[in-house]
Amino acid sequence: MIGNSELTMKKALHILLMLALFASAASVSTAQIKQSGKVTKPTKTETPKCKTCGKTIDKCQYKGKHPAKCKTCGKTIDKCQYGGKHPTGSPQAEKNRILKELQNSMVWVDGGTFTMGAVLEPDEPHPGYYLDEVRIHQVTLSGFYICKFEVTQELWLAVMGNNPSHDKGNLRMPVNGVSWNECQEFISKLNKMTGKHYRMPTEAEWEFAARGGNLSKGYLYSGSNNLDDVAWYEVPDFTPRVVGQKKPNELGLYDMSGNIREWCQDWHIYYTKDAQNNPTGPTSGTERICRGGSVNYGEGYFRVYTRYHDEPSDNHFFHGLRLAASSL
Repeated sequence: MIGNSELTMKKALHILLMLALFASAASVSTAQIKQSGKVTKPTKTETPKCKTCGKTIDKCQYKGKHPAKCKTCGKTIDKCQYGGKHPTGSPQAEKNRILKELQNSMVWVDGGTFTMGAVLEPDEPHPGYYLDEVRIHQVTLSGFYICKFEVTQELWLAVMGNNPSHDKGNLRMPVNGVSWNECQEFISKLNKMTGKHYRMPTEAEWEFAARGGNLSKGYLYSGSNNLDDVAWYEVPDFTPRVVGQKKPNELGLYDMSGNIREWCQDWHIYYTKDAQNNPTGPTSGTERICRGGSVNYGEGYFRVYTRYHDEPSDNHFFHGLRLAASSL
């Protein structure tokens, strides 16, 4: 039989053997680390990558939200000349399609009363107001129609037979570089062609629609407090983008905060504090109102109440329009 002292000795030898093996393994591991020169560092949180191009979200030009591809030519919608809608019929059939699409894109805006102008609040992110924006006043409007999209080069070409845009390349881009006077000629021909009564929105209609009408959630920009959600701004090449790619506002209207600057019907005048019903501006003046920011502007120029005004003959590259109507 094995005595207690012999058992104790065997246990002690077993423990010593295990410690020796552990020390040997640790020594080898340390030597391998020194030899490889690799040092284990804490794991960093990786920046999310775009699933389409593989770049990190901050480096992807579409911020991880690439446009869909055209089923005809395979290009992305913003690169396809026809915005993913290639002609499929005769020239007249194509023109009819474009005019029908315009009619279907007109959104009814219920009448209502709203506060027009800039409300001076110190916590707003961009407090640089123009002096002609700050006299807030109550405005009551009757219902009207306004288009979801800015007038595209496709629509202008169908009506006028030419494309005067400064920046081209995709017919679903907004027509740009057109004067107020040229827009009036376009609307006149459009109405003769369709038998409708399209027009420019009044300034009050434009602002009411940009704010979301009676569905307004009080956003700083048209549809969001985050400018990236709803507008194109500080675009490096100053080229307008295909309409309708950003988030719409509460009424389903696109690009009202930023893509191109949109002509309105009114002559420019400084606000008064008087309440108004269906205002149309003064009967004469020297400059017409423009609304909405443009791709070449910085982020301080896109608020729903920001005003611009230019001579009606001006056709700067950032001038375009959006259609409205009292009835269809």
